[in-house]
Amino acid sequence: MSYVIIGDKVYSSDDIFKGIKKEFEFKEIKDLTAGSKRDDTFVFQITLDAKSIKLEILEEMDAENMEEDELVEELLSSSDEQVMMIEDVIPEGFIGYAYTYKYDNDMELLKSIFVAVDEKLGESKLREIAGRILKSLD
Repeated sequence: MSYVIIGDKVYSSDDIFKGIKKEFEFKEIKDLTAGSKRDDTFVFQITLDAKSIKLEILEEMDAENMEEDELVEELLSSSDEQVMMIEDVIPEGFIGYAYTYKYDNDMELLKSIFVAVDEKLGESKLREIAGRILKSLD
């Protein structure tokens, strides 16, 4: 368990983790907050079931005319959107960023990160922090 400090408030990553597990049905969630070595940043690695997302996409779109590259792009985009919904369970005063960085076709898994920082840091710093975290992941 890690703690994130914003102003004079302290937030537990464990509380946020429990909120995510309660609200969403992700395949797996890992709290990577301690690994960020920052006291103003939450980091969660999210694993999603690519098969169910793919089925949703195929139902919504014309799958017969869709190239494999297009389907993968849609998978990644849809995964980002689903992970970004975590922003609804993080406390006020944070901004979030979601990015899907891995698609394993054989295991039918998508791996994403969700990073949340003090909104005072701004979008630019949030993306910089997320970029550094992504470089350290598998």
